[in-house]
Amino acid sequence: MNKWWLIILLVAGLFVPATVEAATVDQQFEQQQPDTKDEPVKSAVSTVGTAIKLVLSMVVVIGGFLILVRWLNARTQGVKSAQHMTHLGGVPLGKDRSVQLVKLGEQVYVLGVGDSIQLLDRIDAEAIDEAALEAPALNNSNSSAFLDTFKQQLAQIEEVRKKR
Repeated sequence: MNKWWLIILLVAGLFVPATVEAATVDQQFEQQQPDTKDEPVKSAVSTVGTAIKLVLSMVVVIGGFLILVRWLNARTQGVKSAQHMTHLGGVPLGKDRSVQLVKLGEQVYVLGVGDSIQLLDRIDAEAIDEAALEAPALNNSNSSAFLDTFKQQLAQIEEVRKKR
């Protein structure tokens, strides 16, 4: 609640009129004397006042924006948590064609996306979780087998070059 009072006071401070003596055009012409030299006008007070108003208005605008964003986030939080569908990933197959995995409840759907969306397969979510746990072990063994084969091929190429 204290934040609201601070914001209200800042906004009210922006609209408080500055004390300026109003004069008609005739009165201002009478005050001007052609014989006096033009002296520089000291505007330090008006510059400081303008700077303070600028800073306060920026604080109010940015603060209002942040409050609005937080309020909208709080209002849409229930919508985000109610979503039971999550996108697990996809693989592009060509121009405007892909295969997507979507988890809905306890089922994972394999969708073909192109000109239209078609259901390709249904998989249990437990099967996907088990496959994800086994996948890193397969990737490590495949990469080490590839690395061994690659080293053997490099050794063969070096032997052929040495013979030349």
